[in-house]
Amino acid sequence: MKVLVLKGGTSAEREISLESGANVAKALRQAGFEVREYDITKLEITEDLKWADVVYPVLHGGFGEDGRLQKMLEDAHIPFVGCSSRTCEIAMDKIESKKIMSQYGIPNAAYALVTDPDQPIPETLHLPLIVKPNSQGSTFGLTLVERKEDWRKALEKALQFDTKVLVEEYIPGIEATVGILLGQVLPVIEIHVPGKLYDYDAKYTHAGGETQYLCPPQHLSEAIQKKAQEEALTFARAIHAEKLIRVDVIVRTEDQQVFVLEGNALPGCTESSLLPKAAAAAGISFTEVCKRLAESAMK
Repeated sequence: MKVLVLKGGTSAEREISLESGANVAKALRQAGFEVREYDITKLEITEDLKWADVVYPVLHGGFGEDGRLQKMLEDAHIPFVGCSSRTCEIAMDKIESKKIMSQYGIPNAAYALVTDPDQPIPETLHLPLIVKPNSQGSTFGLTLVERKEDWRKALEKALQFDTKVLVEEYIPGIEATVGILLGQVLPVIEIHVPGKLYDYDAKYTHAGGETQYLCPPQHLSEAIQKKAQEEALTFARAIHAEKLIRVDVIVRTEDQQVFVLEGNALPGCTESSLLPKAAAAAGISFTEVCKRLAESAMK
């Protein structure tokens, strides 16, 4: 099988995508596929795309994750790994995702949509607040606002990345993530960050200390883990993302209630990425993950 790995893109997550793409291409070669890598910077059907039996997008943010790339491939009848264009569009749009969560009874934090840089803190919400761009990954533009005087700066930061900003009430608790791979719910990973937030530094640069990824979790009961998996699967089914998604959750400290934060329909594939870690805990190597996804796309 000829597989074309799409990587790079033009979003703020370009460097992470290049690393993820190289990892996927290496795994696919180990699985015995004929592989080409393509650094895609604009949406067009190229000779490389026509060459491939299957296209494997490993793009984060921008046109690679918001459904536009998937729509182009659907229209050209080119098989590709991952979810449909509509599913990717919903997963990338945090506010659209939250509307669906509420529709399906999936617990999520109280929120508001803000587009005006001069808008005051929404009256329906209470500090502390999470302020983040509506359609952005890897926590770019994210701020925890604990004081009124920090509101304006946080809003300006988020608006650098998007015209829409999601403002959510901050839920203190333990963050965790649940991967779903071709209908199989993977083990829960508990995330322990050195600070208050699982932000860009906690994910990638670690200037504030190392983040711990615990699988199996050490501070979440089996019942809580099962609940997290159930809520994640409910959300995945609601947006038709059972093929591939990573669903982030938080378990509130005071009452152990599970809240769904968001879904990622093109999860990272770097050495520190979470879906590969969860798959490994389930006994599925990264090579096998990539192999199964490519074969599923071909079918």
